[in-house]
Amino acid sequence: MRRIVPLIFVLLMLAACSSDQPKPGEIVARVGDTYLLRDVVLQLIPESLSGSEREFFIKKIVEQWVDSHTFAAAAVEDGIALNTRDRWQIEKLEAEMLANHYLNMKVRNDFPVTDREIEDYYTANPEQFRRSKDEVHLVHLFFEQLDNAIVDEIKSSKDLLEVIEKNYLDTQITRSVEPNGDLGFLPVEQIRPEFQKAIRGTKTGLIYGPVKTGLGYHYLQVIDRQPAESIRSLSLVTPEIRNLLIAAKRHDLIRDAKESARKNFKAETFYENIL
Repeated sequence: MRRIVPLIFVLLMLAACSSDQPKPGEIVARVGDTYLLRDVVLQLIPESLSGSEREFFIKKIVEQWVDSHTFAAAAVEDGIALNTRDRWQIEKLEAEMLANHYLNMKVRNDFPVTDREIEDYYTANPEQFRRSKDEVHLVHLFFEQLDNAIVDEIKSSKDLLEVIEKNYLDTQITRSVEPNGDLGFLPVEQIRPEFQKAIRGTKTGLIYGPVKTGLGYHYLQVIDRQPAESIRSLSLVTPEIRNLLIAAKRHDLIRDAKESARKNFKAETFYENIL
């Protein structure tokens, strides 16, 4: 809440001041002939807030608005006025808000990315997906105390993830940093020393455990091992590439919108007058 409150107060200074006479039921606060309207305040309240938190937030907005406007009235009475820099900052903020609304309207596209685009990017940028360290694809299960029934099930299974999901163990909150389930590929040097020792070697598919740590007991299954300098598979990096291409398309659209707006409104710069 602390991060968004200061900006809200600036927005209120710009949007809530009005000399028009509103209906009494719309007024939340008043300083002289300036009113803070209910609709303005309601637009600034995060939807996630409710109950006492929502009430606190509303009162914070209203009280700050009243304080700001009473001090502002006192400043005017004492002959204090905004200087050129102050007015420029207000104008800049208003322009930036309008620009953001415009871009949000123009850049609301879904930016579809085709499989061919993803494949082409992957083929053209192999170094981007080269591993810098040895990695291992792990499935992990943690117990604070061993459950004999599940331990027996693990012993007779070749798929630790299946055991985890069958017993809803992936939904449990545990004391272990590593969640229960598929951890994906991890740099070997970044996993616990106890895990490194347990899974050392070159075999895949085996279920190791129980591995005892200070927290409890762990079971691990190595799904795959990949050495440093190997290239990550296309299926593994497809989500990453898709996000990169979406960001690139968004960037291009914003660039084109910027060039078009500058041309339409005859924007010019004269750096020779200042540099």
